[in-house]
Amino acid sequence: MIHTKDKCDVNETEKFKKGEAIFLSQATCLTTFYIAGIFLNSEKKERREAQLAKKAETIKAFASEVVLQSPTQMLIDGRPYILEKNYRNGFEVKKLEERFSNILTKYDYIVGDWGYEQLRLRGFYAAGSNKGTPTQSIERLQDYLYEYCNFGCAYFVLRNLDVQPPTPSHNGGKNKKTGHKRRTQNRKEKSQKAYTAQRVYDINKKQPRSKKYTTDQVKKRKRRFTIRQKNK
Repeated sequence: MIHTKDKCDVNETEKFKKGEAIFLSQATCLTTFYIAGIFLNSEKKERREAQLAKKAETIKAFASEVVLQSPTQMLIDGRPYILEKNYRNGFEVKKLEERFSNILTKYDYIVGDWGYEQLRLRGFYAAGSNKGTPTQSIERLQDYLYEYCNFGCAYFVLRNLDVQPPTPSHNGGKNKKTGHKRRTQNRKEKSQKAYTAQRVYDINKKQPRSKKYTTDQVKKRKRRFTIRQKNK
């Protein structure tokens, strides 16, 4: 015969075993989730590193070559430049190699300013030059710094000693938009000529007078109805 005390002990042991099993299952689930998260994070990290490496390779492939001949004289892709101003040590060779483009070779001056740890390059023409707009003159440099750059940002000014003429476009200097405008203009002229000729013809041509009916004719034209009686 089992006493009540023994029954309570059996129930407590069963509950303990069930709780232990639940705890173990939860622990295994947490460990699996933790391992899966580590695996996914490692995969993301590897993909990110691969993307950064690919980006660095492309930047290196298209980067320009800057050779310093003195603290102020240099060669960029074999062309001579002079560092005229270096405000707050804004001039950095590596960043200049990454950001420089052949489009800037047509300008007399190149200004590089820093914002959010990024270097921005912009070209300016010499004072009194007929090229570009007035805002692209080096005389408007302070206006550009006040309006478009961060207040008190570091910047530098390079003077181009070998200005290159702008390269012509591949379509022989013809713009697609101008050709489209010419075609539309020719179509408008043709349509206007045809329309004006038609209008002159219509004006010179004698228009037939509209036929007027008298009251008697209108009365004659009215339809008459006869009421028929139904035979019984």
